[in-house]
This record gives sequence, C-alpha cells and structure tokens, in this order.
Amino acid sequence: MKKIIFVLLFFSLCLAACSNEEPENELEPDDNNSVAEVEDNDDQNQIENDHQEKEEERFSIASLSIVDPSREGMINQVGGQLLEGITLEQEIEMDAKQFVSEHTDELTEYLQLVTSETQNPIDIEKAIVHFLGSPNYTEAIESALAYDPDFPEPDLPGAKVVEGEEEGEQAEKGKAILLLDASSSMLLSVDGRVKMDIAKEAVQQFADVIGQDNDISLVVYGHKGSESGADKQLSCETIEEIYPLGAYEQGSFEESLASFESKGWTPLAGAIEKATEMSQDTEGAITLYIVSDGVETCDGNPVLAAESFVKENEHRKVNIIGFNVNQDAEEQLKDVSEAGNGEYYSADDADELKETIEYEWLPSRAELAWAHTKAPGPWEILRKYEEYDEDHDKIRALVKKEDERYDQALIILRDEEMVPREVRDELRDLLSGNYTKRFDELRDLRSQKIDEINAISDEIKERVNEWKEEMSRRKDERGDAF
Repeated sequence: MKKIIFVLLFFSLCLAACSNEEPENELEPDDNNSVAEVEDNDDQNQIENDHQEKEEERFSIASLSIVDPSREGMINQVGGQLLEGITLEQEIEMDAKQFVSEHTDELTEYLQLVTSETQNPIDIEKAIVHFLGSPNYTEAIESALAYDPDFPEPDLPGAKVVEGEEEGEQAEKGKAILLLDASSSMLLSVDGRVKMDIAKEAVQQFADVIGQDNDISLVVYGHKGSESGADKQLSCETIEEIYPLGAYEQGSFEESLASFESKGWTPLAGAIEKATEMSQDTEGAITLYIVSDGVETCDGNPVLAAESFVKENEHRKVNIIGFNVNQDAEEQLKDVSEAGNGEYYSADDADELKETIEYEWLPSRAELAWAHTKAPGPWEILRKYEEYDEDHDKIRALVKKEDERYDQALIILRDEEMVPREVRDELRDLLSGNYTKRFDELRDLRSQKIDEINAISDEIKERVNEWKEEMSRRKDERGDAF
C-alpha cells in the first residue's frame, strides 16, 4: 500500500513539473505578436522613467532661491519654466488668465508634484515663482535705470559747441568777416608785447565765441611787401581772404592766423571793398569786424567803402576796434564805423583789447530777459518725466501680469484641494506681501529718476542764471542801455 501511494505521488509531481515548463515552450522566437507586446511594455516603461527623470531634473525645492522682491532680486530673477522664450512685449500684452488656462494641465501637474513634496507655504511660493515668474525684469529695470533726460545744451556765448553736433543742425547762421590790419605799425610793442601777437590772440578768442552762431571769414591786409615806398603798390594791392567764409573750425582758423606777419602799408578801404566783393551774392545779415591800429595809408576812402558795403542792405554793419591808436586814427575809424551802421570801440592795451573782443558784442537786454528759456521749462521737465515713465510702466506691467498668474495658481490649489485652507491663506499673504514690496521698490526707483531729472535741470538753470548775471554785469559796466 505504501508503494502504491509513493508511485502516485511521483507521477503527480512529474505532471506538475511538465505543466510549469509549458509557457516557456509556447513562446517561440518567431511569435511576432508576443515580441512586439513585450517591446511596447519596455517602451512605455522607458517613457515613464524618462518623464520621472525630467520631473526630478526640473524641480527640486531644495535648489530654489528664496523669493526676493527687491530691485536687485527682480533683476536677478530667473524666468519661470512656463514662460521660457516669452519676450518683454509679449508678456506685457499677455492675458494672464488665458495664458494659464492654455497651460492648466501642465500647471496642475506641477502643483501636484510640489504639494506632494511639501505643504510649507514658503516652499510652495518659491516653486510657483520658479514656474510662473517673469523672465523680463532684467531688461525692463536696466532700461529704466539707463534713462537719460538728455536736455539740450544751452547756447551760451563763450561756451564751446557740444561735441558731436551735426553740421547744419542750427536752423540759420549769420555771417561774420574779420578784417585784421597787418601793417608795419602792428610790429610796435604795447606793454612789452608785439601788437600783432596781441591782436591775433584776441581775434582767435573772439572767433571761438562768434563762430558758434556764424560762418566766419578772415581777411588780412598790410602783410606783404614792406613800409618802404618801393613796396607800396604790392602792399596796398595785396588783400587776402586766408580763412574762407564757412563754418568755424578752431584748428584751421588758428593755422590761418599763424600764416602771416606784419609788414607793410594800410589799405583799409581796399579791405572793406574786398569784403563787399566777397558778399555781393550773399543775402541776410553780414557783419564786418575790423581790428586796426591806424588810418588808411593807400590813398583809399574807407568811409565811402563802408557806405558801399551797407548800401541797400540794412542787415549789414561795420564794427571797428581801434587798437592803441592816436587821435587822428580814432576819428577816421569812428567815421568808418558810423558810415557802416556799426560801432567803434577803443582798446589802448592788451587787456582792453582782450576784454573788448570778448565782451563788446554781448547779448542784448531783450535776449537776457528771455535767458530763462535757454534752461528747461516746466513743460520740458514734465515731458522728461513722461519719457521715463514709458520705461517705468513696463516694469509695473510685468509685476501685475506676474501677480495675475500667481492668482491663477492659487485658484488651482483651491479647486484641486491640494493644500489646507490655512496653508493657502498664508501662501496668499506671502505673494501679496511681495507684490506690495515690488511696488514699493518701483516707487523708490521712480523717485530716484525724477530726482536725477530735476538735478540735471537745476544744474542747467544754474549755469544759465550765472551766464545771465555775468552778461548783465558786463553790460552794466559798459553802460549799455540795450
């Protein structure tokens, strides 16, 4: 009986063993459906693994920075993952609610991942900023910080032209012809210096001033031959324009002054006639400025020449500076300036010549009365405020759009019941508090830029006022009524 039971048990074990081996025998290498099924399962597993790795790679609360609502914090903020590639203009024009709606699934999945790892409001806020924060604060804030009001430089006599000013920028220029006496008498000395050297230095300084608003020409006479009778004809007939009428260029003008010396006779009438010939086809205001130390010695009539120069043109005039002249010369030069509808000025030494050249052609009282218009006025300053606000408002728009996106995230957290109410309330307070701090920063930034605009405006006003006071003082000293 025991033998029979043993045999039956043996056969049962054999049958069980055969049954366990059957699935291996059924999976043949040529069974394509079964192979494909296994491969599909492997691919699905790989996709899930890749997705999990991607989630882990893009999100780690421990690696996120504390939210910093300061100006520096906004500049350094790394843009949220969901806004990658969004430009400043695109974000400003964005409908935040619609944008989040289009990415609801992605945002919901992200928030589920976050809240599954933490229920700490501070960490959740960091994660929300990491996903929805603005990527464009840096561009907007740096543009606002770089704003320069760029007020026009006031045109003040004696001030140099601003470098970089384009040729032809001024609407209309006057024309000035400088006639410089280089006769032999200019070789004499005044206070230990040669008169010609003093005159050249003063003329150069004068050209620096009037060259800002006028085309300039320099005509020289008496610089050829000698004072001997044999050289009279050469000296009297040689009158040259050594700096052609045109825009003033300091270096070229200085080179022209250095190109001659005092030598011969004094063809004053011929020099004025030369200026008349040069300007016969020129309309508008033309002024002769003559620096001379003596009378006509070439048999000409400078009074008639001056009358001819201004004939039929009320905008022309002849102004003369008599440099260390005797009484006879002064009387003749006064007559010439009167015939030329101009003024005569006397300078007995180097200091007087320099002062006369520098300030005798001062702005009128009327011009000084309107000097305040050279400085920025209230409307100009207001316009600069508005220009700055165009940049500033872009930052404000970014803060608002960002906050709208955060509100949408809070709604998802509430609707999906991802966090308790108390956590959600604390998170809302954090986001709201940082929103307020960002606007505080923006108010400080705007105040800073407004102060800068006002400071620049005030500095220009101060320079204009100083110039006005100085010009008025000089006119008072000279006794000018106008």
